[in-house]
Amino acid sequence: MSWTRTDAKNLAASLDRGAADKAEAADSADAFVADLANSPWDRSVAREAALILRSQARDMRADAAAIRDGVSPTELGYTD
Repeated sequence: MSWTRTDAKNLAASLDRGAADKAEAADSADAFVADLANSPWDRSVAREAALILRSQARDMRADAAAIRDGVSPTELGYTD
């Protein structure tokens, strides 16, 4: 696919929204972890989920920034 500027701009905005959603989910998982009424196992799983979600959010923000800086989405592995 040949990415137009508008396509790339829209993808970057979408990545930013997705990153915000993942960060919000990580915060929710942190709240679950902090609640000692939850089992240690469930809290452990939620802690790991929060780490994964934050990593995904960071990667999405990095891709969005690269696209805004002029890197083609194709170079980052995005296809139509």
